[in-house]
Amino acid sequence: MKVLLIGQPNVGKSTLLNALTGAKVIISNYPGTTVDVSEGTAVIDGERCLFIDTPGAYSLSPSSEEEKVTDRIILEGDYDIVVQVIDATSLERSLIMTLQLVELSVPLILALNFWEEAEKRGIFVDVSLLEKILGIPVVKINPVKRDIEKLKKRLKDARKSFYKFTYDDHIEMAISKVLNVIDYGGNLLRRGVAVKLLEGDPVAFELFGFSELEKIKESFREKHPDIERDIMITRAGYASLLAKNVERISRLYTKLSWLDKLIINNVSGGLIFTLLVFAGIFASLLYIGGGFQDFLNYYFGILLNSIEPWLQSQSYFVRLLLENSLIGLAAGISVAVPYIGIFYLLLALLEDSGVLARFIVILDKLMEKLGLSGKAVIPIMLGFGCTVPAIRATRILPNFRDRLKVAILYITVPCSSRSGIIFGVVGHYAGAAYAIGIYLAAFFIFIITAKIFNVVIPQEEHYLIEDLPPYRRPLVKNMVVKAWVRMKDFVYIVIPLLIVGGMAYGIVAYYNLVKPIVEPFRFLTVGWLHLPEETIIPLLYGFLQKDLVPAMLANALGTANFSDIMTKTQLFTFGLASTFQVPCIIAFGMLIKDFGIKRALLIEISTFFYGMLWAGLIMRLILLFSSI
Repeated sequence: MKVLLIGQPNVGKSTLLNALTGAKVIISNYPGTTVDVSEGTAVIDGERCLFIDTPGAYSLSPSSEEEKVTDRIILEGDYDIVVQVIDATSLERSLIMTLQLVELSVPLILALNFWEEAEKRGIFVDVSLLEKILGIPVVKINPVKRDIEKLKKRLKDARKSFYKFTYDDHIEMAISKVLNVIDYGGNLLRRGVAVKLLEGDPVAFELFGFSELEKIKESFREKHPDIERDIMITRAGYASLLAKNVERISRLYTKLSWLDKLIINNVSGGLIFTLLVFAGIFASLLYIGGGFQDFLNYYFGILLNSIEPWLQSQSYFVRLLLENSLIGLAAGISVAVPYIGIFYLLLALLEDSGVLARFIVILDKLMEKLGLSGKAVIPIMLGFGCTVPAIRATRILPNFRDRLKVAILYITVPCSSRSGIIFGVVGHYAGAAYAIGIYLAAFFIFIITAKIFNVVIPQEEHYLIEDLPPYRRPLVKNMVVKAWVRMKDFVYIVIPLLIVGGMAYGIVAYYNLVKPIVEPFRFLTVGWLHLPEETIIPLLYGFLQKDLVPAMLANALGTANFSDIMTKTQLFTFGLASTFQVPCIIAFGMLIKDFGIKRALLIEISTFFYGMLWAGLIMRLILLFSSI
């Protein structure tokens, strides 16, 4: 049995999927897109069920790439039942999508999440009455506590709703005309398909559209100049009426609304909130990550010393290969793992607590002043985690021009791998002030570059609509699962690359190829950046994978104690040079996919020289002021 999980962002679909399948989830791209779709299997009542977690969508009237994927999955009809996860704290908004599913006559079951939270806020949903009105199963769930047994038992009770609602006479006449022409013989209700065509659903038109559709719409323009909007308003009205019938509100919990007003509508409060969030992230990475780095360094040192006599007994070639692979592995794990792991735990904490959504709304004001679309804050925030999905997320922006601008600006947004370099190399060996200085420099260059773009390509006015979920207490287990899913590629892909990269450097050293490789780049490393000439090797390796940079720096310098070889200013400059680049070859591949090979190459080459220019200039400013 194939089961779709449908719902708006932040309603707990992913948590429900993990609860149903035991966190054994596979994430893949929906065919023909770069949008992630998660799925997992479980045996329920002796039957194997495939659960598919569709991308979060506010409605089945798509306005983004993710919503189009969810809409397409529904309209293609390749499933047995649909489970719509509903947020009990905002029932009316969720019921708009419910009525769209009802119109299409899909086998449906509603899973009411966050109902305990709603009741604490004085909102009580009459589940029995809602089930009676709609004629479909409605069950309360709490996937965080694994309270999903009622849902599992009632999956087979999912059925098509008998709830009917109509539009005004003229829209009903338009629906009838579409029904007379439409050629559809699938599992969905033909009336529902006709309504989606009339309301301008692009996916529905691609799948079921016909040439006379615009003529039918045009014939009703006098009574309905905007028939698409009128259909949506009518459906929203029914959702509002339905919610009022099944909801009882005894009191309102106002404390959180007061807090939102303080940090969102107040400039000072928003600034303090932003600084506190960043301070918490920096402090955690510096002190907790630094502590783990020292711990891992210590035990890796013991391990390397213990096998040193055995290594000395091997041939020079074998010793070079093994020593460099172990140095690379030790540096990579001790530097990257603590910082990347902690960052993703912090990101999960911000997401699950509801803080990240507020952070996005606050930064929206900054985006407007910099001439960027308000929605740009979403992919930019994702860029602090990983640039690859962040590039993909630029698809939510209103036009190609905005997407291209944000993609170029990613050179100033340190991803988690670059944060590993900043804190593990610069912060650990040069000091916290230097690590924070890189972020301040990145912010400074971000503003300058965005302002340049705004002069060259003025920004049109746009508005950000962002869902603000209630503040919630995160569950540690869920945070750990999220962090693991995001960083498991590091464990499975990057760690083997650390070993291979170390061996590759050993081969280069054995055949005395280091000098011929580094010599042509002396103008950049020694001349412009004032770095040891060997640092070009980790800088070049960084294009393959930024997580390799600390390990390859250790290989190139012959030690993982970087402060023995480089001064604090050199470490700071190396951190700048590693940060101000297109992050890695995978991100470069995503640029090719989204913008074409020519634009991707232009972005790659221009941003590399632009970043090196800034790294050298900032280094000279540091030296200038330190000598005054």
